[in-house]
Parts: sequence; C-alpha cells; structure tokens
Amino acid sequence: MVNKLVTSYVAYGRYAEQAQALSLSRNTFSLLLNAIGDEELKDAATKAGRSASGFIAAVHEGLTASAIRQFVGNLSAYANMFGFNEPEANEGYWTLLHELGPKWSLFLSHYFAAIFAEAKIRVRIESSDRSVAFWLES
Repeated sequence: MVNKLVTSYVAYGRYAEQAQALSLSRNTFSLLLNAIGDEELKDAATKAGRSASGFIAAVHEGLTASAIRQFVGNLSAYANMFGFNEPEANEGYWTLLHELGPKWSLFLSHYFAAIFAEAKIRVRIESSDRSVAFWLES
C-alpha cells in the first residue's frame, strides 16, 4: 500500500500539485462538461492540450511519442480520466475508454490532437460516445 502511494505521488501527484489540479466527482464534472457548447469545448481542449504539451516536454525532457504515451498512461492510472489500452500486437494504436459520454470524447480528441500537433506527430483520431482511438502515423 505504501509503495502504491509513493509510486502514485512520484508518477502523478507531485506534478498534479504543481499544475494545481482539482478533484471533482464524476457527477459534478459531467454536469459542467455538458453545460459547455461544442465549439467552446473544442477551443478549451485545444488550449489545454497546447499547455499540456509544454508540461509533458518539461517533465519528460522532450515532447516525443514515448513521453506522450507515458503521460496518457499516468492520466489513466492516477487521474482516472479514462481507461487506456495499447495492444501489444498493434504498436502505435491507443484507445481511451470512458463513461462520460460524447462531450468527453470531443474534449479528449481535441486535447490530444493539440498535443500531437505540438509534437509534430501525425495521428489519426476516431471517437465514439465512450472511446477515443489514436493511430500514430509514421
């Protein structure tokens, strides 16, 4: 248990503190998310993604596909933002799974599109009401 707490703090918690991250219930977050128009949500996601790309580069000493993958894994494991799946047989294909509906998929799609754009990594993104899939292109 202590090891899990220390690992969580080292991988995510100390950075969340620096970024002044908030903790909200899923219900409260969902209510806020659904109160925002699609265009405003896309703009906010793009701005947040650009900001996150600087954070990722600083923490991981560069904005690479590997650094972004680690960031995605940490958001999944420690921030509970989504489930993360990366099949071994299909390198460069990632899926994010969640229960927050189409608005959250819209946000995640634009958020990560901005991060990949800042990294100059070409990616194809597809989303549904409960998932977002990424194919990293070479």
